[in-house]
Amino acid sequence: MELQIVNNKGVFEIHGHFVMENSNQVKDYFNTLLDTYYEIVICLKKVKKIDDAALNVMKFISDKATKRCKVLFVLGKENKKIKRKFRRANLNTIFRNEYTS
Repeated sequence: MELQIVNNKGVFEIHGHFVMENSNQVKDYFNTLLDTYYEIVICLKKVKKIDDAALNVMKFISDKATKRCKVLFVLGKENKKIKRKFRRANLNTIFRNEYTS
């Protein structure tokens, strides 16, 4: 399945399979945004499948945001298709609940 990144009023939604084949697309996209914007909101609610390569990309994005003193909101921890993988990778802390659009 293809992956799409949709800008929904400033919330960047990832739709589809966030897997190795698509991970560079996501990394490049958000790497550029982190160079441009102070605050970035990523929504993973519509991710159908995720793998270790994608988790590494999310860690990269989170680490870069921290190093650059950017605000990163990652939404979607209730997505059952990705929840277990994030927990196993110790990336649960990446999710933020306090964002309101």
